[in-house]
Amino acid sequence: ATACGLATTSSPSTAKAATGSVNVFCSAGQRWELPQRGVLPLFQQKFPAITVNIQPVPHDEATTKVQVAMSSHTSQFDVVFTDYGDTPALQKIGALTNLQPYLDRDPAWRDDYFSDVPEAITRLYRVPANPKGAIYGLTADGNSQLNYYRKDIFAKLGINKVPETWPDVISAAQELTSKANNQYGFITTMQRGLFAGLQMWAFMASYGGKWFDKEEKGGWHPQFHTSAGTSALETIQKLMPYAHPVTLNASDDQANQALAAGTAVYAPVEWGTAVLTSSKYTKFADSIGVGTTPRGENPAGAHKPLMGGLGFFIPTWSKNKDAAWEWIKWCASGDKTSTGIGKAWVENTGQPARVSLLKEYSNIQPYFEGLAAAFPTAIPSTPILPEAIALAIAVGNETTEAITGGQSNDAAPKTMDSATNSIKQKG
Repeated sequence: ATACGLATTSSPSTAKAATGSVNVFCSAGQRWELPQRGVLPLFQQKFPAITVNIQPVPHDEATTKVQVAMSSHTSQFDVVFTDYGDTPALQKIGALTNLQPYLDRDPAWRDDYFSDVPEAITRLYRVPANPKGAIYGLTADGNSQLNYYRKDIFAKLGINKVPETWPDVISAAQELTSKANNQYGFITTMQRGLFAGLQMWAFMASYGGKWFDKEEKGGWHPQFHTSAGTSALETIQKLMPYAHPVTLNASDDQANQALAAGTAVYAPVEWGTAVLTSSKYTKFADSIGVGTTPRGENPAGAHKPLMGGLGFFIPTWSKNKDAAWEWIKWCASGDKTSTGIGKAWVENTGQPARVSLLKEYSNIQPYFEGLAAAFPTAIPSTPILPEAIALAIAVGNETTEAITGGQSNDAAPKTMDSATNSIKQKG
């Protein structure tokens, strides 16, 4: 490492010399683990001397476990596939390898990658998070929040248009809910902590809110105790009477399961997933529509879905960096390296960050059109700061307190501002 603690890397060797074992840390299941397993046989054909060991953990445990693992400077993992929001914190502790030397080894591939993956996504793996920042991660995974709804039930009830604003969403949720029939008109990922914090931010952003007044010197003043923050909490509370019972404990897996089972029929702010439009995972695949997330009904309201996605990083302490590079490059290649890679990634529940793949395979996954439409207005799911996850968790804790009656709608945003300031000052 350099004197300032940033990771460095030795000169990359040629692909032919890449051998060894690559241990991959990732979230378990659809979109994260399964796409990698889907492209692995193709990789092994080209790189028989490299063994890839995929080691999944539950998605709602991934961020915490990767932070703990990297803080210990372990050489156990050669690739980490984790949320882009972890990038600043991991880079701050010197855990990430600068990938520019590897990219420069193959300029044609490098230029294809950056021309196909939107800059709004690639910059999230740079430090600082702008086009001039050093690149520390590649991604084969792009995501944003979408508006999932049951087309058949909407039609049956005469709801002819997907709601655009939150008052219309609330009205639809009420009409869609039939607890006697185990049918609920609202679900979202409101698990206490990180997930609730992200949703609070998503609702607030739709009302024109901002996390900070400005993200530069002289700014960084939190903005939760504002009309946007109060409106966000009030809207969430108005939707809770129609919420699926799992909502307050739901991460992505639980929300997707409820929608796939048919007990939840409307998720106006839910992360994109192949689970809901694939007959392999739900019998309602042909009946689930995808639209744009709602906007606030106020003048500043706008469609601002949160942007998500996971990226591949090579830990500083990996002893197999050259082999690790070949693996992450393969996963992020799309059709550039082999036409089979993109197809295998998509058919195994992957969500490409490459626009070319979203367009090419929308016949397989119709919601890809929703992702492509959402990317232009999507915003980062957290501030691009080392303390981002801690900030989201703190906001989420106070959100849960408010919607369960532990705090008033006036007190909770003040506490969010106070908690944000405390974390900011310690950082």
